[in-house]
Amino acid sequence: MSGAIPGSSKPLGVSRALLVGVAKVDGFPNLPQAHKDVVRMKEFLIRSRGYLPENIVLMMHHNSVAKKFYPSRTNMLREIDLVVQRTSQYDQIFFYYTGHGDQVTCKHNSEPDNKDEAILTYTGKRIIDNVLKARLVDPLPQGAKLFALWDCCHSQTVLDLEHYNCNELWRAPLKVLTGLARKTKSIGQGLSKRLSANILKDSSEGRSSSKDDSPRNAPLAIDSGEPSALYRVSSPDSYLPRCTFDCPITLPENRVKAYVVSLSACKDNELAYDDNVTGETVTKFFIEYLERNPEASYRELLSYIQEKVDVITRRRTQAIKPTGETTYRSHHLERLPENEVEIENWHTCEHHRSHSDDENDASTLSSQQPAYSSQYRLDMSQIVEL
Repeated sequence: MSGAIPGSSKPLGVSRALLVGVAKVDGFPNLPQAHKDVVRMKEFLIRSRGYLPENIVLMMHHNSVAKKFYPSRTNMLREIDLVVQRTSQYDQIFFYYTGHGDQVTCKHNSEPDNKDEAILTYTGKRIIDNVLKARLVDPLPQGAKLFALWDCCHSQTVLDLEHYNCNELWRAPLKVLTGLARKTKSIGQGLSKRLSANILKDSSEGRSSSKDDSPRNAPLAIDSGEPSALYRVSSPDSYLPRCTFDCPITLPENRVKAYVVSLSACKDNELAYDDNVTGETVTKFFIEYLERNPEASYRELLSYIQEKVDVITRRRTQAIKPTGETTYRSHHLERLPENEVEIENWHTCEHHRSHSDDENDASTLSSQQPAYSSQYRLDMSQIVEL
């Protein structure tokens, strides 16, 4: 897809995709849906989003794929570098990973929770968030766009993007009208927040499940007189404090970096689950909603995925046997020997112990909450750009 926008001198740019599926890793649970999902994603992009087959690279460990496209660490980083090098100002990249996610504890002080997120290659090696950001995000030119989808555990900040808390479902819609870069706009009296789901803790299993089949139906009043009820439009990079629930937004004409949006299957302290009986996955929910609603907003897409994930969560928590056995498979890793963890040159990091060994880790009690992170704060009412 290339050329120019009708009636405009602005080039349309080229859309490229890099799709990675990791279904089997020695010593870890298999993910039967991963290879199916990566093929579905390619078909979706061609059929519904106008991507050309020659602009899509599909990586998985399967005899239908050339060995240079097996998702090893070397091959994945090479393909990431290639797609980024080919990207110019108006181009679009879609990056997709389905497989295992993990965390490593780190001492380089770049993480609020002192943990780096990582994805696993089919050979069992890890690629941490610092490396992914340095290779996939930082080199992108101004004006380029990247949408990344991560169907794996511990994945909300796997690209180390600045904004994550401010992109929650329940945040009120933003509306930027026009004018100078430095402005404030009250969201008005009586506007309400809506929660994506009501969570009821299942004390018998120490897990969470959805309480209501109709999410986002519990309004919470906002006092528009408080500073937190004001949305600000800021000049780009005037400051980048730690993300809050009231980050400034940046007008498109003031962006100095690429526009990057990341959608994860869960938050950093959570596990992502597939339903292997029905074949339901976050990937499947993503595709089916955008096929039916090609002009869906970021909020509408996330709301739908959350609703569907809540159903899996309820079924999963109800199906857990006293022995802990279940038919639901998480994209989570078992413990690897320390010498098998490869994290490039980040020598200050060490492997974080498995959650199964950490009885005090609250993530084992959490429900699964898909979430966005982004280079600039999202306007959740805007149409999803792929």
